[in-house]
Amino acid sequence: MPGHYDGMVSEYASKNLMKEVDRRITAVIAEDLTTLYDIIPTCLVHTIQEFDATLHQTMIEKMHALDSKSWNEWTKDDIPHFLEMGGMNEDDPYPIMRRACAGSTALIAVVFLTRYHTGEPDMWVASLGDSEGCESCLLSMGQCVTSSLLDCHPLNNLNLHNPAEVQRLQEEHPDEDDLIIDYRTKGSLGVTRALGDAILKVPIDLPKVFRMMWGCPVHPDKTDRWGQQRHTPPYISSTPSITHFSIQKGDILVFSSDGLRSSLTEKGVPDHEIGKMIVSITGMDLLDAEALISYEKAIGHSFIPSVDIDNVADRVIRNVLFGMDNHRMARETMAKMNSRGQYLRDDISLFVVHLT
Repeated sequence: MPGHYDGMVSEYASKNLMKEVDRRITAVIAEDLTTLYDIIPTCLVHTIQEFDATLHQTMIEKMHALDSKSWNEWTKDDIPHFLEMGGMNEDDPYPIMRRACAGSTALIAVVFLTRYHTGEPDMWVASLGDSEGCESCLLSMGQCVTSSLLDCHPLNNLNLHNPAEVQRLQEEHPDEDDLIIDYRTKGSLGVTRALGDAILKVPIDLPKVFRMMWGCPVHPDKTDRWGQQRHTPPYISSTPSITHFSIQKGDILVFSSDGLRSSLTEKGVPDHEIGKMIVSITGMDLLDAEALISYEKAIGHSFIPSVDIDNVADRVIRNVLFGMDNHRMARETMAKMNSRGQYLRDDISLFVVHLT
């Protein structure tokens, strides 16, 4: 769960959302296992939507508990008083505010090791944002026989480079000139679905209060303009896309943020080859020497051997970014900035599962 603006939403969701998903799915399948294939997607969608709603609802309730005046009456002088109540515990105002105002994409997998009908494993993947999931079966003789995650592309690609997401937003919010600016929703966020980011989800009177919060990601000038023109939130959806996979023993499951794909794109790897390359680097012990050399040539450096780093995810990230090339390592570990002084480093989160 890679966060944007800070890591509070992703950290909170990692601890709490997965527990809630597990609790609800366990409860519903205990009642009726025969409807498993209908229950799991519906349960995932509802759990994620309700979890996201609590992020800003909790903040609203906390603010009303302090002062029940209307949102238009809140001023900058009220905000420090609110945020300085308590400390940094989960239920204190400041962490609650950060979980509402910041955000995170999410990629959640639910795996049943025994399929209800055939005895083979099943997996459902819920995606909010533009993270990546790859599935591949690598045989021990080194032959990569299958490599796929939705044709080796980012999982549903829920950002504004996806024409389907652009169309959906335009249909939901017609006649809004500032709906999409520089591939960003309302000129602010690159994805179209995420946890948090309440300022792009709540009615117009609330963004005027949220913008006064410390570290709010949207500039006050933008929210002023929202009040002067057509504004019909929510713009960021908390409804995940759900994809079902039939998996098998031997599969390598790779879940990553889009930063890993972006790094390979920058190195000139064709888009249709990226998914296959990611799972192949993950299972490099199963590749023959010729296949391994071909990937090293494509990416432009030699790979760190698997015996040198036990943590598979850590090794994959290092091999994608720089491998054995110390000069590349120095460049990659230094933050890059554009002409406007903005950092260009994209977060990379990676999780690897080898079904044995």
